[in-house]
Formats: sequence, structure tokens, C-alpha cells
Amino acid sequence: MKKTNLKIAGGAAGILILLGILITFNAVLSPVRLRKDVTQDKLYTLSDGTKGLLGELDRDVTLKFYFSKSNERLPVPLKNFASRVRDLLAEYESHAGGHLAVEEFDPKPDSDAEEWAQRYGLKGQALDMFGTSGDLYFGMVTVSGNHETAIPMLSADSEPQLEYMLTRMISEVSREKTAQVGLMSALPVQGGGGNSYSSRGQPGWAAVSELGRQVDVQPIEMDAESIPDDIDTLLVIHPVGINDNTLYALDQFVLRGGRLMAFIDPMCISAQTSASTQMQQYGMPPPQESSDLNKLTQAWGIKMPAGKLAADEAAAAMLNAGNGRAQRNAAWLLLRPANINHDEVATSSLGDVMLPFAGAFQGEPVDGLRMTKLLHTAPDGFLTDEVAARGGEIKIPAEKEELPLAIRLQGHFKTAFPDGKPVDESNTNQTVVAEQGLKESNKQGVVILVADVDMLADRFALKSINMFGQKIQQPLNDNMAFALNLTEQLTGSEALIDLRSRGSFDRPFDRVVDLEKQAQIKWQAQEGRLNEKLQAAQARIQSLQQTKANTQQQIMTSGQTEEIQKFRDEVFQTQTALKEVRKNLRRDIESLGLRLKVLNIAAVPLLVALFGILRGLWIKKTR
Repeated sequence: MKKTNLKIAGGAAGILILLGILITFNAVLSPVRLRKDVTQDKLYTLSDGTKGLLGELDRDVTLKFYFSKSNERLPVPLKNFASRVRDLLAEYESHAGGHLAVEEFDPKPDSDAEEWAQRYGLKGQALDMFGTSGDLYFGMVTVSGNHETAIPMLSADSEPQLEYMLTRMISEVSREKTAQVGLMSALPVQGGGGNSYSSRGQPGWAAVSELGRQVDVQPIEMDAESIPDDIDTLLVIHPVGINDNTLYALDQFVLRGGRLMAFIDPMCISAQTSASTQMQQYGMPPPQESSDLNKLTQAWGIKMPAGKLAADEAAAAMLNAGNGRAQRNAAWLLLRPANINHDEVATSSLGDVMLPFAGAFQGEPVDGLRMTKLLHTAPDGFLTDEVAARGGEIKIPAEKEELPLAIRLQGHFKTAFPDGKPVDESNTNQTVVAEQGLKESNKQGVVILVADVDMLADRFALKSINMFGQKIQQPLNDNMAFALNLTEQLTGSEALIDLRSRGSFDRPFDRVVDLEKQAQIKWQAQEGRLNEKLQAAQARIQSLQQTKANTQQQIMTSGQTEEIQKFRDEVFQTQTALKEVRKNLRRDIESLGLRLKVLNIAAVPLLVALFGILRGLWIKKTR
């Protein structure tokens, strides 16, 4: 008896010691954050660009997360989304080397947290139409010193762009100076402001005006021989007639690490606007319709064919052909999501982009550069000429291919002027020595090329509506968003350029979806045949009732009555069969779900039991 008690006491002591070891082990390792991202799209892993930005932070940043978690009426999907946001914020904090602090607040009604949320510009939204559930706050604020920026309201739809938005916020508040963007154009895109072709009294393009609200825009003359050192990003719009010295300035700007975005066009409609007519009246020549930077881009392996327009039958727009006729024009492109790169953060949220008579890019980037297509035609795109595009008589060639319409080049660029700055050969009085500039960039550069200028013009990007006698402009498409998103990306940290759209957290069971489709195909075919039979019977009944003689308005012959009754019975039987078909479809899908549940619940225990039985038999056999 004593031995038995000692055994029990020893077993209890062993359990207590083991429990103590587990508690100590948990307490020691609880601060250590060990995680492994096994998702296919690495949904919980920060990109290298974000990690680089966080690792280089030299000032403290506070990220304030405002979420009404105490609201009892929060839908479950919203709670799950908030949990994923917390996980992402924890990843940010762990990679910031102590320079990033994450704080979470619950803005209850009339609380200090709600007051501060409102001060930061966060907006509370009602959870129901009557507002009885209180306001929901779900926003983010980033603060560093006197700099602050906010996302007023997060939504699950924007989850693929969440990392980009957070990294951009941190980049903005940790940056010492406002981004400086140079603007060079042969068109009056700034209205009365500083470009060589500007006409006073003319309003600037809305896209450029909106850009001016976000960054400092400095006009650069079309014949400039150098780009100021304080310019980090240069926007070039329709560089018609650009000379070699200015091209050399652009070349050196890219090689020193500047970021260039150029809108060029083989047939610019905006060059023939009323503004151009006014310039002609003032004695200035109107801008030409065609512009390119081929002398520069060919050194990078890319060119835009002169006088050739991109065409795509699938993206063709309906245009006025005169005399009240509408005609499809394959060179006037209405791009849909299939033509937009949704893996890129800057273009992932775009739905439709209009490119009137755009060009296309050809070639492959040279060694050291990589190309990313931002906009493109369908795989059956092709090139056509200006005359055919204007007349709408576009012939479809046998050879077709996917044509890049907007691209981004990244990497180490080489100069297009290996002999140095072009010299003025007209000066024969003295020997001029060419200025030797940079031959190759010493760090990664970025160039974005867009084969259309008109997409930025108000007439193709905005629509005017009359509201209470006031004229209001609204976006006609995502043209402005495309330009502003890319400019915002270029003016931010280098981390923003390499960020990709995060994958979807909605991961359906592909096998389940496929089986459901097969079941639907199987039963829908039978359902279609029964529907046709039902419609034929109903049509026959209606026909019999309509063919009665005038004297038989109230009384029908026995033959007609029997035939109508026969078809009514057929209708009843067909409807019953249809209900059975739909019931079979639901039963197939439900049985599929049941099989999967049984498999998920029972499969693992059965496998463990089978392994135990086989192992036991093997041990017994070996003994």
C-alpha cells in the first residue's frame, strides 16, 4: 500500500514538475515572435522594399490604429479583417528596429479616443441605416514630429493595397522635405503658368492641377540643358521638337538617379485644341501631333514606332462616324481589367482606362534593365496607321501580339550619348570639346513610358455634370488615377516602387468550386430541355385560346378543352420535373459538402489509427 502511495505521489510530482517546466518555458519564450508564412502568396510577409524602409528609419514614428472593437454589432468579416490588420502592424513593428511604435485605440462614444480620431480626420460610419449601433471607426494615423498623415477609413476591398498604403504613410511622415516634381511639356498643361507654349487665361489640365496639390511642381522649359539638382522626379508630357541638348539633360537626370515619367504620342489630338489655335493667333506655332523619345529609349532597347497606332478589336470604342452613325474604332482603346496589370499596386485598383489613338512599345530591355507592362492590349492586338485610324477603316492583319501601352523600366541605365554632350557644329570659329557626363547609373533608376498623351486631357478624363446650376467635374474613367498613382509612387520612397499588390485572403477550395460547376452543368442541361418543353406547351395553350371563332368566345369545343387540358397536365409535369432537377442539384452540392466535412473530421484520426495498427503488426511480426 505504501509503495502504491509513493508511486501516485511520484507521478503527481512528475506532472507538477512538467507543468512548471512548460509554464517557465512559455514565460521565457513568450516575448520571442516565431512565425512561418506558409501561404501560397506570402500574405503575411512584408516585401523587401518595406523591410528596407523600416530598417533605414532614423526618426521615431507612431502608428495609431483606431478601431471600434467594443461595438457589439461588428460583423464577423470586419473583426477578421481587423485581426489581419493587427498582424500586419505587428510585422511592421518587429522590422523597425525600435523606431516604430504601434498603438491601438477604441473610440467609444464621447471618449478622448473618439475626440482624437476626429481631430486626425477619421470618419465614423453608422453600422445600420438608423444609426442605433453607434459609429464605427476603422482608420489609421501615422505621426512623426510635426508630420502626420491618415487613412480615414479602411475597407476590406483595399486589403491588397494595405501594405502599400502603410509604407507610403511612413515614408511621408519620415521624409524631411516635400517632393519636388519637374514638369516639361509642349502643351499648355499648366494653363497660364511657365511653359513655353502656355497661353494666358487658359485653365490647366485637371490632372496637373491635382498633382500640384500633392507636391511642389516646378516648370522646366522645353529647351532646358540641365535639370535642377533638387528635382527628384520629372514628368514629361508630349515632348514634341525636343532637341539633343535637352535629351542629353534627361539622359543625365536618369543616370544620376532621377525618376522619369514620360507621356509620348504618335498622334496627339490635344495638340489641335482651341488652346493651340490661340497660340497660333499670338504668332506661336501650334505643337505637332507626334512626339517620341526614341533617341533616348533606343539605348535602353525600347522604341515607339513612328506613325503607328495600337489597335485591339476587343477594346474598340464606339465613335461618331457622321450622319448619325456610330462606328467601332479599334484604335480608340477602352481598356478593361484584363488589359491592366493588377499585380502592381499603382494599377491594381483601376477598372477602366481610355487611350485615344495611342502608340505602342517594341523591343526588349538591354542587360541590366527589367521591364514591367502596366497597360497592354489583348494577345490579338496589332499596329495600324494614322490614316486608317482616322477613317475607321482598320484592316486586321494575320499577325497579332500583345502590345505594351505603358511600361516601367527599372535597373541600371546606360547613356544614350556615349560621346558626351552634343556639340554645336554650326560654331566653326572655335573648337568645342564635348562635355563628358555620366556613362552609367551607379544605382537603380526608374523610367515610366506611356504611349499616349490625350489620356491626361480633361476632355478624355473628366465629365461635367450640372448640379443645382453649378458645373461639377467628375472622373470619366481611371485615367487621372493612373497618372497620379504612378507619380505618387515615384515621388515616394524607393520601397514604394517595388511593392506589389498583396494576394487575396479569400481562398476558395478550387476542387469544391470545380465539382459544383460540374454538378451545375449536368443538371442545367436537363433543366434547359425542360424549360424549352414548358415554353412550347404554354405557347400551344395560348395559341389554342386565340384561334377560337368569334361565336366561341365563351364556349369551347370538347376537342379544344381536351387538348388544352392535356397541355396543362404537361406543364404541371414539366414544372414538377424542374423542381426535381433543382432539388438534385442542391442535393449533389450538399452531399459534396458533407463528404468534405467527413473527410476533414475523420480522415486524420483514421490515418493515425491505421498507422498504429500497422506499426503494431510490424512490431509483433519482428518479435
